[in-house]
Amino acid sequence: MPENQCIGKVTATESKPTTCTGVYFWLSPDVIIRPFDIVRIEHICGNGNDKSYSYAIVRELSYITDSAGHLANFVSSDFGDISARPMNERLGTTIAEADVLGNSQNIEMPIRDGARVEWAGPEEIRSALGVEKLQKPIPCGYIQTSNKEEIRIDFEARYLVGPEAAHMNISGISGLASKTSYAMFLLSALQQRMKDEVSIILFNVKGPDLLAIDQQNTQMTARQKSEWQKCALEPTPLTNVTYLYPYAKRPDRHFTSTHAPKDVLDAQVKQNRAFNYYYDVDTFKGGEEGNETDVGRDKMSLLFSDIDDPQSTMESCIQELGEIQAETWDKLREEVHAKTEKGQPGRKEISVQSWRKFSRLIRTRTNHDIFSARYVGEDRCQKLIVESIKDLRPGNILVVDIAPLPDYLQCLVFGDVIRTVFDAKLDLYESIKRENLGRVVIFADELNKYAPATTGSRDRTLTRWLLEVTERGRSLGIVLFGAEQFRSGIHKRVLGNCSTDIYGRTNPVEVFSNSADYKLFSQSNKATVTRLNQGQMLLQHSVFNTALIKVRFPFPAYRQLQG
Repeated sequence: MPENQCIGKVTATESKPTTCTGVYFWLSPDVIIRPFDIVRIEHICGNGNDKSYSYAIVRELSYITDSAGHLANFVSSDFGDISARPMNERLGTTIAEADVLGNSQNIEMPIRDGARVEWAGPEEIRSALGVEKLQKPIPCGYIQTSNKEEIRIDFEARYLVGPEAAHMNISGISGLASKTSYAMFLLSALQQRMKDEVSIILFNVKGPDLLAIDQQNTQMTARQKSEWQKCALEPTPLTNVTYLYPYAKRPDRHFTSTHAPKDVLDAQVKQNRAFNYYYDVDTFKGGEEGNETDVGRDKMSLLFSDIDDPQSTMESCIQELGEIQAETWDKLREEVHAKTEKGQPGRKEISVQSWRKFSRLIRTRTNHDIFSARYVGEDRCQKLIVESIKDLRPGNILVVDIAPLPDYLQCLVFGDVIRTVFDAKLDLYESIKRENLGRVVIFADELNKYAPATTGSRDRTLTRWLLEVTERGRSLGIVLFGAEQFRSGIHKRVLGNCSTDIYGRTNPVEVFSNSADYKLFSQSNKATVTRLNQGQMLLQHSVFNTALIKVRFPFPAYRQLQG
């Protein structure tokens, strides 16, 4: 290998020796280096006379002098005279602490004192990180090193969307447009690299945020476009997008309550890419496929997943719904209300008081326009969730707008999509062929709503379904991309099944508390994650040879609508 610029030498002391996994080195006074930079270090020879090189990623930097203490420095400045110039400068140097990533000849021995430390080249950095020979690379950003190099970094598709491993989680505070922007960048990379294998479902949870992702961002600068090219991607919006909006009795808004601008909505309807989703009674009674009664009951339980039900009486009421004959929501509510009178037939263990509570809840929670009947006519574009998923194909994107809905209905729609995809992959729907869907990636922000860390005495229905997806979905071809402000607010089993973790800028209270997610971070990494700039992320991925790397990612190439 060619000799690179020397920036320092290894130092091993009695109190701080080098090890197979860690190394210290001092730096030349004119060298500027940062945490997450990668260096190469001369090591002992293996076979033959060729030198071997070890590669290390800088974890911490410190500056030491020959002073016995801070008081000695005070005294040497003429007892605190800030204008005094010492007769002899203190001896001092910067010491870097680094984690060893590997060796060019697979030598696992501690690096010797005095070994030459050099900048690693771009290809050496990719090799050291373990991303130079991936079977199916998915660009995930690029590294900017202190010596002005820019190196593309990739995820391995088999460990991002399966089958080896799957699922990704993104955490970070709101307001920096980082979590959603990074997720959309990665989804764009998946569509550009795996168009024939992956279909995508994403939820719009904030205003009109993701309701024009197939329109070009005309505000992009040449520099921002060049960042996409650094990642070997085209700065283009997503393609083949269909939008699902909640049905509403508003003909002036194409029968929807979405926050999308009127001109955007008009264009989507004209191009036959916008539809209204709704729920008829048969959906909750299992009428979609003719024999899906259990699925319908589970969907009904989503309406009440935030209601405390220690006696499970509401679940008993839901089970009784299967015996009720009703073709409309009004009729269903009437039949349920009838059970609040004493002497009604049914399960005797369900008290009248329980039926009254259930009746009040079902009356208030189904009092929304999305609970409707199928409309026959050409002026409305209505679709059931299952019908939209039936039409999903690799290379296609389905955007489900849930932003206008209250929280309990957001949980209903999200859970309905999750369960429908899961059941379709289990071949429970005769009308949906699971091989037609490809590998389905589902992205949802505010994941803490759906899989909170604390759910009471037992996990609620939606959390149980998400656990099924994260624990069994990889083998079925279902992948969850989730995002939230605080990792500590997410169910630990959901997080534990993610093979890829993304860290955006995070609140210091979250990082420096007793949260297990940040316990193994070095002090430098903890400080870094609290002050990341927009467009920067810390990444963990199964194939990386290090726990964390810091990358930049491009500005969104799709039109970002403002609420």
